[in-house]
Amino acid sequence: MFKKRLVNALPLLIIVLLTATSLYMLDVFKPEAEKRQYRPKKVKVFVQTSNVESTQLFAYSQGEVVPKQQIDLRNKVEGQVVYIAPEFVAGGRFNKGQVLFQIDPRDYELVVIQREAKVAQAKQNLAKVEAQSKIAQNELAQLGRDNANDLAKWLPQLEHARSEVKSAQASLSQAQLDLERTNVVAPFDGIVRNENVSIGLYVTRNSNTATLYANDVMEVSLALSGKQLDLIDLPLNYYVGDYASGVDVELSTEIGAKTLTWQGKIVRTEAAFDSRTRTLNAIAEVKVEGKTTDIVPGLFVSAKISGKHVAQSTVLARTALRKNNEIWLVDNQDKLQVKTVDLIFRDNEKVVITGLDDNTRVITSALAVATPGILVKALDDGSQITAANKPKRKNKKNKNKTKQTQLKDKKSLNISQQGGV
Repeated sequence: MFKKRLVNALPLLIIVLLTATSLYMLDVFKPEAEKRQYRPKKVKVFVQTSNVESTQLFAYSQGEVVPKQQIDLRNKVEGQVVYIAPEFVAGGRFNKGQVLFQIDPRDYELVVIQREAKVAQAKQNLAKVEAQSKIAQNELAQLGRDNANDLAKWLPQLEHARSEVKSAQASLSQAQLDLERTNVVAPFDGIVRNENVSIGLYVTRNSNTATLYANDVMEVSLALSGKQLDLIDLPLNYYVGDYASGVDVELSTEIGAKTLTWQGKIVRTEAAFDSRTRTLNAIAEVKVEGKTTDIVPGLFVSAKISGKHVAQSTVLARTALRKNNEIWLVDNQDKLQVKTVDLIFRDNEKVVITGLDDNTRVITSALAVATPGILVKALDDGSQITAANKPKRKNKKNKNKTKQTQLKDKKSLNISQQGGV
């Protein structure tokens, strides 16, 4: 009985033995697992390489172009306008001393003739009084009346006659001046801004007949804050008598697709700050060369004012500056480092800093967490993923619609085949 059971269990024992042997052999001769070194994943960042050099700072402002010299032309005599120069129109250019328009001079010519007659009459009367005074003084001397009064010597009459001559001559000079003023002349070289005169118009004395401006120098008032004044190192009471010694400024504006620029100088500041804006106006002048120019009053221009130079400074993108004047660097081991720098200037596009070595890789992109020592990978701007190279998402709705179309076409094919049979 026992032998029979042993014979029946023998195959099972053999299987168990073979299985154990196989497991042992697999454990002994199994291949050794490859040991892989752990490499932390690098964070991709965009960097800008620093360039340490001397940087010139600039201040920016805007303003309207106005002529430095502009007047309202007013006539000093009245009368009817009989002549107007061809250049006396809005936009016309004229020279100093040129007759712009003329008032009818005939009335004033008659007055001159009358005043000349009065001068001649006064001189004749003076000659008579001088003769009478001489005769009276001779007679008194013959009579031995050396102590005679001035009236007996005709001295007061003589003085009165002389004053009448002077008065008549003054009246004649006034008449001649009025006659001269019938020709209204230009006080300087310039341009007519607007005019209000026509042939036959009767103008009264001191009428505003035109607005003229000199086109040799234009001005722009530029509002500057306290920080901007410090940026260009401009004193509060700034004034230079010599144009060449002023602060350089570049003015520009856009007319359609064309950009116009002019070079000028800041020659002075106004006397006080604007109480509303807390800014100080700096006056920039532009000298106009020649008779024609493309800078005219009323243009609104942008100004770029040359400021002081900062030695050993670096210009970086605005996004490179972090809180508390910190920047993130990439060292030689591609690890992120944090450094505090001195901020000199910043605007919406760039910053100027000091305290940074040359050829330093500065991170300009944003990071969720900037931990010093993490590994980073510097990328160029061309490495950015754009919408054009993003993987397209499958449209499930279109896919289902395509399947329905395929089933419909298959069903139509079966119907056609059945009809053919």
